[in-house]
Amino acid sequence: DIVALANCVLAQTCSDNGCAADLNVDGAYNVMDIVALANCVLAQTCSSARMADSALSIDDATEAKFVIKNDNEMTIEGNGIISGVQLTLKHSSNFTIAMTDRAFLADYLTVGNETRLLVINPETEALFSYEGNFEITEAIVANSVGEISAELPVVGTFSISGAYPNPFNPTTQLDY
Repeated sequence: DIVALANCVLAQTCSDNGCAADLNVDGAYNVMDIVALANCVLAQTCSSARMADSALSIDDATEAKFVIKNDNEMTIEGNGIISGVQLTLKHSSNFTIAMTDRAFLADYLTVGNETRLLVINPETEALFSYEGNFEITEAIVANSVGEISAELPVVGTFSISGAYPNPFNPTTQLDY
């Protein structure tokens, strides 16, 4: 059930399939529904009743921050347990991605120059490694109850090279 729901979220076909898996009853099919389903399966507490009234666990994260490491690795840091991440990336055609193998479920779907990915119950901060450039166009981070705020990565450093050729006449070049 979890894999089927993850596949329809990645492909954005849940509503087309008549899927009744909007477990948090927010009108959308996303990582929060997968987290709710995974939690009920793992705890063996699934029933026909909706699971939107769950209580926040003391260990649940309330905020998160995405970090891009120098070795082309996307990580997420939180102030507690992060149960799920859903990202949509826009990128060039030479972009490649390798998902973490340290999660309950980690998968992605690329269509053209857009990749949608899910990481459910990550065991580490590492989400994926990549080659190429990308932009995050959508991000949803969930704890065991619902969506939490997440800070997107920003460029950490800027630099500018010296002018060359130096001396110059009539033009020069600077790299930044």
